Amino acid sequence: MTDLERIMEKLTKLRNQISYHDVLYHQKNKPEITDAEYDELKRKVVEIEAQLPEIYATQDSVGAAPDERFSKAKHQEPMLSLENAYDEQGVERFLSKIKRFLIENEIEILCEPKIDGLSFSAIYEDGRFVRAATRGDGFVGEDVTHNVATIKGFPKFLQGVQGNLEVRGEIYLSNSDFFKLNENNEFANPRNAAAGSLKQLDANVTAGRPLKYFTYSLIGGAEKSQSEVLNRLEALGFYVNEHRSLTSSLYGMLKFYNEVNDCRHSLDYDIDGVVYKVNDLVLQNRLGSTHKAPRSALAYKFSPVYAKTKLNKIFVQVGRTGVLTPVADLAPVNIGGVLVGRASLHNQDEIKRKDIREGDIVIIKRAGDVIPQIVRVDKDSRHADVPKFVFPEVCPECGGEVKIERAAVRCSEEFTCKAQIVGKLKHFASKDAFDIVGLGEKQIKFFYGLGLVKQIPDIFTLEERLNEFNLAEQPDWGEKSIANLLNAIQSRRVINLDRFIFSLGIRFIGQVAAKLLADYYVSYNEWYNSMIRLSSDGTKLIDIGNVGEKTAKSFGDELLGIDGIGKEVAKSLESFFSKKHNIKMLNDLTACLHILPANSNSSGSVLNNKIIVFTGKLRIMSREEAKVRAKALGAKISSNLSAKTDYLIAGEDPGSKYKKAAELGVEILDEDQWHKMTNLEVSE
Repeated sequence: MTDLERIMEKLTKLRNQISYHDVLYHQKNKPEITDAEYDELKRKVVEIEAQLPEIYATQDSVGAAPDERFSKAKHQEPMLSLENAYDEQGVERFLSKIKRFLIENEIEILCEPKIDGLSFSAIYEDGRFVRAATRGDGFVGEDVTHNVATIKGFPKFLQGVQGNLEVRGEIYLSNSDFFKLNENNEFANPRNAAAGSLKQLDANVTAGRPLKYFTYSLIGGAEKSQSEVLNRLEALGFYVNEHRSLTSSLYGMLKFYNEVNDCRHSLDYDIDGVVYKVNDLVLQNRLGSTHKAPRSALAYKFSPVYAKTKLNKIFVQVGRTGVLTPVADLAPVNIGGVLVGRASLHNQDEIKRKDIREGDIVIIKRAGDVIPQIVRVDKDSRHADVPKFVFPEVCPECGGEVKIERAAVRCSEEFTCKAQIVGKLKHFASKDAFDIVGLGEKQIKFFYGLGLVKQIPDIFTLEERLNEFNLAEQPDWGEKSIANLLNAIQSRRVINLDRFIFSLGIRFIGQVAAKLLADYYVSYNEWYNSMIRLSSDGTKLIDIGNVGEKTAKSFGDELLGIDGIGKEVAKSLESFFSKKHNIKMLNDLTACLHILPANSNSSGSVLNNKIIVFTGKLRIMSREEAKVRAKALGAKISSNLSAKTDYLIAGEDPGSKYKKAAELGVEILDEDQWHKMTNLEVSE
């Protein structure tokens, strides 16, 4: 196992854990970890992606599915999360990146405190408050109109406003109000209490809670900058945080952070960092967003907190891809209002390096792989006869042979190990894949144990199997629950291609990579046939090592040319499609499904489904921004030129690709022609 494979496996695991905690935090208001721990998890993900931009295999969730107790409210524009930084270098990278993207030397940045509350959106029509919603999953939230209307000081009518206006902000509880409300220790922290107070089915309960709010965003107005937005919000009667600063330098950004950090404990509300936003709204629009966050904003988070507790036992879990991961069972300790009982130990090398043993007193940090990270061992408190921890020599789940692949230990029984099979089934049915409601880990283990679901296609033949098995005789299963599950499965026989590819759980193929593949190949048959050709190529991807460019181009040239798809993704696809078990599984599975082709939101665009290659230096905008704009118009961006390429966009000093395009008969556009074709109004 290469270092890259090990890192990408960790990335997949982290993202699955993020989804789990998103539901607890955003939907159930019962977090098992602190905000700092969750932020550190996301920081780890961002850190890995920054090291591997050519793969960028997955994406962050921006929340969780709406609570089914509430009516759903679709957001007019997605409520995205923010990218995080945890040190000055992260802030410097953010500023440098947007300057490169926009080709600007100086950009105004508005600095604001980051309120530790619950995000909300409020819609006004001709000045009248008509609807409010939580963030939910970023696209659809819970309708909390009546609850928000009870918040003291929240405007119900905006004088002189015509048309549609959307206001966004954070709902919170002051620390003093929280202490009064939490006399019986019902809530973990002010943020948890605010969320629980807002998400009440009875708005009268919400009205009895002293909720407050700050606003920071206005959609539908005529303002040209973020500072103008805040001034307009104040003029309309909304509460806006008074602590803010406008600067054009890294020094000014860091100065604001330090000032806020110094005074944070004197505030009567919780903040967990500061937010930096490009002040110019036109530039914000040009920067656009990734799948998870706007490129124009950054949250610079405060440092984590430490605690000391006892490590009771080390146990080993087996993941979907067979990696054995040690986890520390801790004596519960309260950190930031959350009772912490577990910590990740990452791998056997981590245990050896830090000399971690059962029974040790350990220092933990409110950060890490979702659950806290053990920083070090207090060896002065260790008894002399405490033995070292011995890593399992066989898989603790199936007893199969394990292989050491650098720092990772992996079970080799991919198709027979229960933990791996259950993990694959769980991933397949998860929210971001087939989203089969009622088929979670508990149910999957239950059906697997009965032999009713042993592999993915069995999910869609479960109803036939149940004809010969009386499920109603089993605990927790009645006619209604059985019917609900079978209906949920039946309703998922139609799926989009990108979600289908993601659902297969192929290593390194997360949501972003799956979308890139779906957009490029469009139909399932085209993708499947191309992957079969790849896996049957005479030169195996998994054997290439550090071969030269000429040899490398003998395989998967088209696949590797897709913008965002790197060699490790290609190797993983080749490996998956080279196994007969997987081919049979795909054929059995697709016989039960209707897989929809990739749909572009820009079907009317002249660039829709066109393969485009950029070369040379662009004058008007950076190549990164040009790619983003082309993708928004439905184009497929490739780095490799071939006869299938539709357009070569040639900037200054185009190099050898220009000559090759002419030889292949590929249409060549200069930068002005490209802007004219796409109707981009860009001024120099």
